[in-house]
Amino acid sequence: MSNLSSKYTNLKRMVGGNREKLHYEETFGMSIEELQYITPPNKWIRRILSEIEFAIRLSSVNDNKFDEIIDHAIDYLQKAMDEDGVLTKANCFAAEELLMLCKDAAKEYRLILAGHAHIDMNWMWGWQETVAATLSTFRTVLHLMDEYPDFCFSQSQASVYKIVEDYDPAMMDEIKKRIREGRWEITATAWVETDKNMPNTESLLRHIQYTRDYLKEHWDINPDSLEVDFSPDTFGHSANIPEIDQFANVKYYYHCRGLDGDNALYRWKGQSGKEVLVYREQYWYNSAITPLAGIGIIDISKRCGGLKTGLIVYGVGNHGGGPTRRDIERAIEMNEWPIFPVMQFGTFREFFQIAESVKDKLPLVQHELNYILTGCYTTQSRIKLGNRHAEAALYNAEGWSALSSHTVKAPYMKNQLKEAWQKVLFTHFHDILTGSCVQESREHAMGLFANAMAVTNTQTSNALRNISEHIDTSSIIIDKDIESSQSEGAGVGYGIENYAGVPSPERGAGKTRIFQVFNSSGHTRTQLVEITVWDWVGDMRRIQVEDTQGNELPFQLVDSELKCYWDHRYFRILVNASVPAFGYTTLVLKESEPKEYTIYYQPEQRTHHAVCNFILENRFIRAEFDFKTGALISFIDKESGKEQIRFGECGSLVYIETEADTSSAWVIGRYNNLEKVSSTRRIHDLPYSSKDGIRQGFEMEQVIKNSVIKTVVTLDKDSKALTYHFEVDWHEVSRNHSPVPVLVYTLPLQAQVKEYLRDIPAGALYRSGEHIEVAGLQYAAAVVEDRLIALVTDCKYGYRCADQNLTCTLINSSTSPDPYPERGIHKIKLSVAVAPNCPKTMKELASDLNQPLCYQPSGSHKGILPSESSLLQFDSETAVLSAVLQADDESLLVRCYETCGKQSSVTITMNQKVNSAEMIDLMENSVDKKVTISDSSVTFEIEPHTIQAVKIQ
Repeated sequence: MSNLSSKYTNLKRMVGGNREKLHYEETFGMSIEELQYITPPNKWIRRILSEIEFAIRLSSVNDNKFDEIIDHAIDYLQKAMDEDGVLTKANCFAAEELLMLCKDAAKEYRLILAGHAHIDMNWMWGWQETVAATLSTFRTVLHLMDEYPDFCFSQSQASVYKIVEDYDPAMMDEIKKRIREGRWEITATAWVETDKNMPNTESLLRHIQYTRDYLKEHWDINPDSLEVDFSPDTFGHSANIPEIDQFANVKYYYHCRGLDGDNALYRWKGQSGKEVLVYREQYWYNSAITPLAGIGIIDISKRCGGLKTGLIVYGVGNHGGGPTRRDIERAIEMNEWPIFPVMQFGTFREFFQIAESVKDKLPLVQHELNYILTGCYTTQSRIKLGNRHAEAALYNAEGWSALSSHTVKAPYMKNQLKEAWQKVLFTHFHDILTGSCVQESREHAMGLFANAMAVTNTQTSNALRNISEHIDTSSIIIDKDIESSQSEGAGVGYGIENYAGVPSPERGAGKTRIFQVFNSSGHTRTQLVEITVWDWVGDMRRIQVEDTQGNELPFQLVDSELKCYWDHRYFRILVNASVPAFGYTTLVLKESEPKEYTIYYQPEQRTHHAVCNFILENRFIRAEFDFKTGALISFIDKESGKEQIRFGECGSLVYIETEADTSSAWVIGRYNNLEKVSSTRRIHDLPYSSKDGIRQGFEMEQVIKNSVIKTVVTLDKDSKALTYHFEVDWHEVSRNHSPVPVLVYTLPLQAQVKEYLRDIPAGALYRSGEHIEVAGLQYAAAVVEDRLIALVTDCKYGYRCADQNLTCTLINSSTSPDPYPERGIHKIKLSVAVAPNCPKTMKELASDLNQPLCYQPSGSHKGILPSESSLLQFDSETAVLSAVLQADDESLLVRCYETCGKQSSVTITMNQKVNSAEMIDLMENSVDKKVTISDSSVTFEIEPHTIQAVKIQ
């Protein structure tokens, strides 16, 4: 018997309208035949040819038992073609009868057809168009459901259901009816189909939590039914997603992008050992119903542990639309074909529940599913900045509001905070946070960040004020003669620009001012805090800062004279403050008594001195900068005693031109030309810098092409990080396929780098160096012996770690889809830090650098709280604090995760007696895990790389 495939191919090519495919083709939208006005074979020919192709594959996995009848059927059709030059309907049915012995084996295979509409949130359009696309799509689906009683539809993203509620509430009842029938499946376990590399741990958890909360409250959905993490188009998947999903009892994962190879159904294990069952789409997430779906199931079954049930996700468009009449009619038609798999309208959850039967036979993947579209870690800087600052602000607002509520019974505005979270979560859509979007998308996202920041600023400020008003400061003697004071209320709206900071308008008067300094870390922190003092009429030469015991504290004036802000006068002062864990301390600024009347003489410096390099040094770091260019030419980690900069090279900004043809919002193209930013037209010491003070530094202004970069470099007393404050006035663009401008900061390292460390959601990850952009939530670090040399940023995510270089990509002036995504002023904070090789230590250092101490002005009054206190202390060798908030039952909820891969003990100490505590999951369900209470503390064990949460009464 001749080769069946060869005979089948010859027969198929004789049929009019046939087109042989040369490679994989997308099936959504109009076919190539339709586009080219080619009349395809009629449905009877399409039917029999598809059945034969399926039968050949079916026979091959059944010891070729059907080869003879298939051969007979092909010969019959071949004869008809030879004699009549055409296959009639009768010919096709006669050949089908010859194949009937295959029927039972064919029907062992089943395809679950999950209709879906891929609705991109604000990708290449604005919010109003997203709303229109969503509502129009759902109206089409509802019409089709009216007409086809078996048709099922699955739709992800809680945000689209919120659109229905907000803009077309009458549609809600129609959709709810279909949900109750089991025909409309909600596959949402995220507010949007979110990026999985740049949102932080709490963001990814809140996607699941607030999606479930919303759908339960407004759509009557059982939260336990939401088990599928539906991430078809997400640009890579970080290593701890299985732990995050399993902490929320999400069991299944669906994706397209990420993970090379031929895996279809597999188990994905995270660093903690937790697993999710994953299906990687074999076609695409918006395919069409074609015979290919049935024909391919034999081969896909081999990639699915032998599972004879397959999944087809169909529905036109990246812009809504969804399943078409053609898809539904074809599915109904093909289900009538006897020599073909069962074609069944169904749901994702149904498929995954069936897939559980082969779970033990599936391959295991134990790494992150990266990298793809790595330029998205940098593109659209404003969106990245808004997200990072909003996430930090939400952490602070929740923590301080919860502790304020538990300490002084202040109100906890849970609904406002949840709505702020929802606004930020929307921006995590995989084409918004990633920057692969247009100007309208960015403008809408920045508006959402502004709204969220308005909530967090208000709640944080109110919480800190409520705590401050209950602190007993009555022993501090303040001025009585304040009738002429103008200070109270000064500073409204000050210090919260650039989506950062906490409002702190002046509440004091006279020359003696009281401030409470707050620390939102779970550990005690000694750090500089910058305080703005308003309308102070004292002698700035006689300023003195004390703690409440009268001990003088080191300080440094940033301003030597009063500045003006909306008709109020101010000066800024740096104070080196030690603040307890998630607590506060009290500072007093006053005018000291004069020791003698000052007489001034001519300054002693009467000659010019030679220009020399700038040297910034404390007990941890010695950094030297070239006096001509400002480049970092020496960086000594004093704890190791070793030089970290490669001989003859320097740490500096570098302007890069990348290849236009390989560059876009999604990809940073091949590097063509590199030019160090060295045209420095101004460089000098900071006016307030002091070698013996608590802050040293210099500032410079540089020019590159059409852009101006103003940089302030500082090193604080007791800091383990040298910090750059960049203000980049960027005007570089690419036009007419000219090179694409990119700005990076690069640090060439002297020592051999063992590997590189990055913080990722719910942990950290060590990897070898690679010539590709990689994502880090706050930092990327090189492991040099037992030390870390790290780049830490407050608003960037893209790093290159290779060839003993640490590089952070700051600006990518991509041309598509937004031709001018970066023009304007960018404020970037970047630190060069040193630390032991410990992910926990590095994570806490990065967080402390990016979340500075804040303060609230106060007055003298009685109160129930001492002048200094920790409200919550978090102690663990390897775990870090993730969130402090108020639980549904108004108890205190504390969440953390382990970073070092070690079993560790966690102790949380409160400023009050603990009455009860229990371990919980994401949805605040009690879990069977031991927690020990001892007076004001609770203790529990945390397993390697896991997330844990505890409720404390």
